[in-house]
Amino acid sequence: MPPGFAALAQDLSDTNKSLFMVYSTVFSEEGLEELRRIITVRDDTGEEFEALPPDTDDATIDRLAERILPAVLRMREEHPRSNGPVADSPRGAELAGNAMAHAAAEFYNPAQLRVLRRLHHLLDQATDPHDDPPGHGAVHDSAPDVRLREE
Repeated sequence: MPPGFAALAQDLSDTNKSLFMVYSTVFSEEGLEELRRIITVRDDTGEEFEALPPDTDDATIDRLAERILPAVLRMREEHPRSNGPVADSPRGAELAGNAMAHAAAEFYNPAQLRVLRRLHHLLDQATDPHDDPPGHGAVHDSAPDVRLREE
């Protein structure tokens, strides 16, 4: 685990431990500290996301993404750095973003990636008042799309 995360390691899944090791190579010190603060707040959607089977149906994907949305919006409000966690990456934002996307594709199963895509779509809707409200016009792709952020 990255420095400062050891005390939290017992509560993290192997997937999250692996992701945090990747993050530790691309986040700034401030970004890692913010991440540490963010992950101390846990809810049942995180555990549900971790346990999601690869062949989960679209309705379950939609429901989970919609349940995660308020927590992500709250996190973004309370931790503004989470809106652009790689903006100050010592390795550059593009390289850091690519590393995060590749790590997600490596460590998350297809259903988890679909939840992340759906959540990304819902976040776009939540920040664009001209779009449909969350819960309408679900996006379902059969091929995994690891682009989890705007380029």
